[in-house]
Amino acid sequence: MAVVALVALIVMGPKELPQALRAASKWVRKARSLAREFQSGVDDMIREADLDDARKAVETTKNFDVTKVLDETIDPTGDVRGEAADLERTARSDPPEPDRAVADQASTSDEPATPEMQATVVEHPLQVAPAHSLSPPAEDTASVETGAEDTSKRA
Repeated sequence: MAVVALVALIVMGPKELPQALRAASKWVRKARSLAREFQSGVDDMIREADLDDARKAVETTKNFDVTKVLDETIDPTGDVRGEAADLERTARSDPPEPDRAVADQASTSDEPATPEMQATVVEHPLQVAPAHSLSPPAEDTASVETGAEDTSKRA
């Protein structure tokens, strides 16, 4: 740098050197300004491109159909959906009542009713301990006392 300054001093002379330095600094400022403007333009284009990408991502998210994606993932061929529709149709149709079917079968056949065809009555105990209970249910004290009184009256 010192060599350039010495050559400029010898070539231009001491009178013209300050004006030459002012002109050179003006050109350097202008070049830096243009470089800064170019850099900010490039930054703006990058920012817009990023915003466009973000805008596209928001649009795809807004139009995203979760059920469609789940259906495509879980049942790509549609077999499960078809089976579910068939089951629903079958469930909604009127199935024959099992009691009538058994009665019709028993009345039309000459054979006696089998145990499978006859109704079974299941008797439940009157007192059942709750599932969370550790002790059995208490006996009905009124019936126990009544029974004891009856035996004492007979004697």
